[in-house]
Amino acid sequence: MEGAHILPPLRWAGRIVADALIEMSVRSHFRAVYARTDAVPDPSLPAIVFANHHYWWDGYLCYILGKRWKQPLTLWMEEWRWFPPFWALGALPYPAHNLQARARTVRLTLRLLQHPPRILFLFPEGVIHAGTDLLPFGRSLHWLAQHLPQAQLLPMAIVISHTQHQYPRAFLRVGTPFHSAAESTEAWLAEARQVVRGMVESLREEAECCHSPEKAQEAGYIRLVRGKCSVNERWWAKIVP
Repeated sequence: MEGAHILPPLRWAGRIVADALIEMSVRSHFRAVYARTDAVPDPSLPAIVFANHHYWWDGYLCYILGKRWKQPLTLWMEEWRWFPPFWALGALPYPAHNLQARARTVRLTLRLLQHPPRILFLFPEGVIHAGTDLLPFGRSLHWLAQHLPQAQLLPMAIVISHTQHQYPRAFLRVGTPFHSAAESTEAWLAEARQVVRGMVESLREEAECCHSPEKAQEAGYIRLVRGKCSVNERWWAKIVP
């Protein structure tokens, strides 16, 4: 497995570098990051958090949220080779045109999720894409759910809003565990996709209304990151005592 030969001291150093890089990047590019969690992962069980994939920042935002849960994290990365420090944070290779590498990652993920239990952030659409709708979900989510019946399946919506501020605000909403009685893989995946699609549509509307920290708090969101204020906010803070 690529990256398996990394010595513990290098992995430890890489973890520190990657964590600092993500924190600094998010704080400098966002006004704030908010999250609302309807169900917190049970630390005694593996968890799969599956979300839409509309933004370059999705992996960073998942890491920020996952740190709050204080459990081991895993994330699949298509461009894994280009981000060496992320190996230390649990990222695994998921190259676009290498089915064997993808299959190895899926099998390794199955083992990692169980010993000890950890959280996998998964984007079942497979690729970042423009637009507001969701692409069909890939089969990996269903395969993992079938082989890990004890795993919590938590749908999540990610929305980045640019309203009223110089820098965008990110909103994450984790829903209640997903269950489906669908007999076919296609029907099961369609139900999972519809749940996330509905959450994304609802979150877009909520984000438009949560134009201040107070409004976000009233709506049940906690602020994970206090980012960079707009120019007018920084100037106003200097003028008003």
